[in-house]
Amino acid sequence: MRWGTRVRRTTALVVAGLVSTIVLATPAGHAQPTDSPAPAPGTTQLGLGTLGLGEDITFRGNQDQVSLAVPVPQGLSPTALTGTVDLPANLARGWIDVVSDDRTLARVELPASPTASGPITIPLTGARIDTNAVVVELRLTLLPLDGICPDDWSGRSVTLHDVAVGYDGTATNPTVVADFLPPVLEQLRVYVPPSPDAAEADGAVEAAAALVAHYGNQHPRVELRPLPADGRPDLADSPFSRSVVILRGDEAATELVPVPEGPAALALRGDGDQLTDQVRLLTSNVSALAVDSKATAGSMDAPPELRGDGSTFADLGIGTLTSTSHGRVQVSASINQDRIGHAVRGMRVHLQGNYTPLPASQSGLITVSVGNDVLASWAADASGQIDRWVEIPDADLERNTTLDVTLETTGATTQCGLEQPITLTLLPQSQVRTDPAEGGGTSGFQALPQALEPAFDVAGSEGDFDDLARAVSIVTGLQSITTARLEPTWVPMEEAVSSERPAVLVIADGQIPDGIDLPLDASQDTTLELTYPDDGGRSTVTLGSGAQFASLQTTWDGTRQLVVADATSVPTELDRTLDWLAADPQRWPGLTGDILFTAQGREPVELSLQQQAVPPTDAGTSGVVRAVLVSVAVLVVVGIALAIWFTRRRPGRSAQ
Repeated sequence: MRWGTRVRRTTALVVAGLVSTIVLATPAGHAQPTDSPAPAPGTTQLGLGTLGLGEDITFRGNQDQVSLAVPVPQGLSPTALTGTVDLPANLARGWIDVVSDDRTLARVELPASPTASGPITIPLTGARIDTNAVVVELRLTLLPLDGICPDDWSGRSVTLHDVAVGYDGTATNPTVVADFLPPVLEQLRVYVPPSPDAAEADGAVEAAAALVAHYGNQHPRVELRPLPADGRPDLADSPFSRSVVILRGDEAATELVPVPEGPAALALRGDGDQLTDQVRLLTSNVSALAVDSKATAGSMDAPPELRGDGSTFADLGIGTLTSTSHGRVQVSASINQDRIGHAVRGMRVHLQGNYTPLPASQSGLITVSVGNDVLASWAADASGQIDRWVEIPDADLERNTTLDVTLETTGATTQCGLEQPITLTLLPQSQVRTDPAEGGGTSGFQALPQALEPAFDVAGSEGDFDDLARAVSIVTGLQSITTARLEPTWVPMEEAVSSERPAVLVIADGQIPDGIDLPLDASQDTTLELTYPDDGGRSTVTLGSGAQFASLQTTWDGTRQLVVADATSVPTELDRTLDWLAADPQRWPGLTGDILFTAQGREPVELSLQQQAVPPTDAGTSGVVRAVLVSVAVLVVVGIALAIWFTRRRPGRSAQ
């Protein structure tokens, strides 16, 4: 065995063993989501993240423009965008022009130097509202100090952060099915009977996934709740939250249900395929036709998804990429495996585009890279055309692989900002070709959700309300990291285990079914066994009695991808793990290993068992280090016991 592999395995075991035995530590506190109160008229403020527009607005160079599509809930009108602006050095003057529908709404002067940052208010009054949104362009202009030509403005010159949009008016409640979903959704409550049957459970997981997909980057919180005996939700919604009731019934219907002191809930009724059709109506284009308080959906086919190994940028939702600057210009294509429809390997990209031909006094270099890996480079020529195939090594492939294309120029220039700017464009007909990866592609959590597509099973060992709530949490977490619509189906555990379809399994009682082999397995006497996918080697450690822990694991079983959420006999730690993941929208996409392990009283710890594992994030690394240090300080005896155990490892596992 190579020393690096031995150290990696030893570290993983020590972390798992030590962390899982810490049962006396104080549980870490987590920020709990709260319902948004009903806003007062004229005082509504929604953050950029809530609107699904990211966290910051970033400009490049001394001239740049950013286009924003700002959602506008019914009854409201946008008044201003507020935030804090960070300014570059050597700035003499700068301003932002606000343009809507080819009409300038305002010119906003930036704070004067030497101020590094300050508050900013950008008026939006007068912007044209079209289909519950306004599209505005923010056009930046910067003028440097005399005699200075800044060379650090090209990457990032001005940044707006802590951005919020203010609205006037009062949000209106829906009166017809077509208006049920608001343009902005912060929370979704899904109600099912306390003992849901298979049709209701299936409707719940599909509705939750469909609505999270519908809202994309807004990342609404999703909660499964038991339906009260009177068939009406027990909590009133805010203008930016909604409740959906899923009930099996003989008569198929989609109907608004009045709820005191809040917007109406939406009840979806039917049996089998009829109930599925009502769920699909909710987020389909057909819903715009449901201009009544009650409607019934007929046959609603699932939306078509991309399922090929040859796709254009347009197919993948990338479109035209273009950028203009001086000296250095870059465009970035984010290639998502989930949009391709399955896990891939052998990715080849046919780049097609153009750039500004350079004058004879200048030369240029075009480079194509992924992260720090330069994949190709060539000299810019007078043709101004890009027509190149580039191969992306499998080691560089992630769930979302960002391909950077950069044009840099050298040679004579004129006065700062007066030389001809250069424009680099990649066209939407650029092609991406791949081969299917049957277990040999991206590993661990980075294989999700593409390795579950096109459709996957969902099952719980008990199949009750609590299992369904855990399954909804996992499915919506997976859906939150992709723009592709997932297609989960609730099935009995026996069917999910014996099927060849990918599956999400909730096993909160610790009874792993026969035929399911996991990277981390635990027996009744709290013995943990780790299996390494690179060579099948195994290591074990036995913990003290009474230790409670849970894990979320993903593995390729040779024919399909599995995601398994399991716990010891007490499922408390599993529930805490899923709550921890849901508390921060960045935690699901941030998973890169194979196992998320949660011991009693400790925050979850991520473990990577792959030989070529993706390095953990800084936060994950610090969490592991902290866990080890605390464990060693509190349980020296456990450390000694583990040290003795490692010296007695079975023959044949020593370093070569």
